Amino acid sequence: MNSISLNMKFWNDGQPDSTRIRNVNFSWEELKKLTSYLNDNGIYAVASLYDFSPEQIIQDSTHISYPLGVYKKSEKTNIILKDKKDYDFFMMIDCDAFFHEQDYEKLLKLIKSLNRGDVCTFDLSKLENNISEYIINGRFVIENTDWSYAYSGPKENGPLRHHIGGLGGVYISDTQLLISLGGFDEKYVGWGAEDGDMLDRIYRSEIIHKIKPTNNFAPFHLPHFSDWGNVNYSQRFTEDI
Repeated sequence: MNSISLNMKFWNDGQPDSTRIRNVNFSWEELKKLTSYLNDNGIYAVASLYDFSPEQIIQDSTHISYPLGVYKKSEKTNIILKDKKDYDFFMMIDCDAFFHEQDYEKLLKLIKSLNRGDVCTFDLSKLENNISEYIINGRFVIENTDWSYAYSGPKENGPLRHHIGGLGGVYISDTQLLISLGGFDEKYVGWGAEDGDMLDRIYRSEIIHKIKPTNNFAPFHLPHFSDWGNVNYSQRFTEDI
């Protein structure tokens, strides 16, 4: 039986009505529900939330304090990867993302099919701004939603029909594959690009691997504030300072 760590990382966006806090309060509960389902169906799965906010916000998280507005996604992901090195597979789920219950069985089948060296990529079903239309009394109502895919575009295209996507916000990887490649490159200190770099290194690696785009379902992604005005957000490399 494969073991898998399901990991979510979060930090406060510093806004008065924080969409990041709003989103993680929902998506973390959804991740715990998913993890219970996997365990009930023969998968050894453990869910963890890492709160990198200056002060701890989510009480049942692992809190590691970072200054507000400092991103360093590679460094933060490597902290989690080191903690989860003993699990067969490593799953990262964006704090604004969640799987709908109708897709649990598909995800279970996918995890049960995993072999050493496998890397599963996902599209993201990006929801529109008015979340009160589809999260009602803490429950996601899929009938009320419309979305487009992050990689595949319009909803009618379906997820990852003509793409492999990127590691991005949600992925599953053989844990030792990521570790053998040295983890995520910590020269990437802003928001993004470190995932594409890792996928490229996996693709070019001589280590036996298989990249498996998931094209029959996708997690949903909640809208949120993006810190475009912060140089730490758009900066890519340490030498860009």
